[in-house]
Amino acid sequence: MTLEHQHQGSSLGAYLPDVEAALAGLDHRQVISRIWSGDHTVWKPDPTEISSRLGWLTVTDVMLEQAPVMQALVREVRYEGYRHVVLMEMGGSSLGPEVLRQTFGSVPGYLEPIVLDSTVPAWVQSVAEAIGPARTLFPAPSKSGSTTEPNMFYVYFKDLVERAAGKDGVGRHFIAITDARTPLDKLAVEQGFRRVFANPTEIGGRYSVLSYFGLVSAALIGLDLDRLIGRADRMREESAPAVPAHENPGGWLGAVMGVLAQSGRDKLTLVTSPSISSFGLWVEQLIAESTGKEGMGIVPVAGEPLGAPNYYGDDRVFVYLRLDGDDNDESDKAVGAIQVSGQPVGRLDLRDVRDVYDIGAEFFRWEMPTTIVGS
Repeated sequence: MTLEHQHQGSSLGAYLPDVEAALAGLDHRQVISRIWSGDHTVWKPDPTEISSRLGWLTVTDVMLEQAPVMQALVREVRYEGYRHVVLMEMGGSSLGPEVLRQTFGSVPGYLEPIVLDSTVPAWVQSVAEAIGPARTLFPAPSKSGSTTEPNMFYVYFKDLVERAAGKDGVGRHFIAITDARTPLDKLAVEQGFRRVFANPTEIGGRYSVLSYFGLVSAALIGLDLDRLIGRADRMREESAPAVPAHENPGGWLGAVMGVLAQSGRDKLTLVTSPSISSFGLWVEQLIAESTGKEGMGIVPVAGEPLGAPNYYGDDRVFVYLRLDGDDNDESDKAVGAIQVSGQPVGRLDLRDVRDVYDIGAEFFRWEMPTTIVGS
């Protein structure tokens, strides 16, 4: 299968031969299979932290097994009459749940999400006034278990719940999402939290959307976990080590990102269909934090209104994430004009606006090339 056939609508122009050479190089050096095996020499001669942070590669297996546990929690709190879930969105793991919330909204009959993403007193007070504490669930997410903001929020909302419903069983209004044996894990056991979800320790915050950090809140607002995780798992299979780089979704995107960045086009501009616009914010954080720490210096640009082709210089590469059936007229026209002007454009097509669960696959797709470009 040629690159042109696999990625119809993409136009890499003069960079195509270099991308093809990079893909051949990935196969020759067995980069993708070495990433899957946790070979630290992909990145540096000595063992590095990244080789112990590759749990995202297999997290779909774990989460498919654990989906019934999360679904049981949802049935439990719905049966008990809970109405709201306060999403404490702070830190590196916060953007994934926010993307899911903005993309899907909440399903009628499930918990209504209230976002708490600021410690500004007026904002915290507004959240408190929007809920009935006696019928609200408070997930406390913190990988380290010592993050200041969730701990502050716990103390504040614990007091609210006690005043609204009494001290008996107050812990059942809280769940902990953290690594095992952290201070939060210990607190949750001591205070009788309803659940403790011990996340796999080998998953970093910005790669955690397909773990408990993203999926517990997704389940509470009514998302179909089997479909969401299943789409991600399908992308994982398509990105397996035995798949040649030019057929590997993550391999292709990694080669494009790497080649264009090395050619001076280090501003990766993500264009999305309107219904999945928040996805760009997650990609922006993923790439900026990951490649910045590895010295690659790719600058992701998300949420920027598209301008006329002559607005852009020779430091740009565009990736268009297009959801079929969405209101794409404006973005189709703008991207088409940019493409005709000679700017390199990659295009990734999602199937149907009526079924946005493919966003689960996109989470996995983008994690792989972000890892590859650091090799």
